[in-house]
Amino acid sequence: MIIHTPNAEGPFAGSIRYGDFTHELAFTRQSISQLFLSSGFSEVKSYEDKPIPHGLKSLVRYILWEYLVRNIYRFLVIVETGGCDKDAIFSQNFLTVVRK
Repeated sequence: MIIHTPNAEGPFAGSIRYGDFTHELAFTRQSISQLFLSSGFSEVKSYEDKPIPHGLKSLVRYILWEYLVRNIYRFLVIVETGGCDKDAIFSQNFLTVVRK
């Protein structure tokens, strides 16, 4: 199963979750993993929903996201909390793939 959900850990979590009344929940990587593993799924992997290069404009967005924006977000998390997970997901939404 492939799930696309608002990222509760992202810097814009509130605007995504509360910007659309159909979003009743937002998840973190940990909470969605806990949900599916406790429901009998054996594998849960989450991925950042980042820009995908398919033209010049999207290539520029990808480069900015990958090398500038992610590092700024990572820096802010480190300043606030003292550390940051290497695989942190900062995008507004994220993808999760689960297997039974």
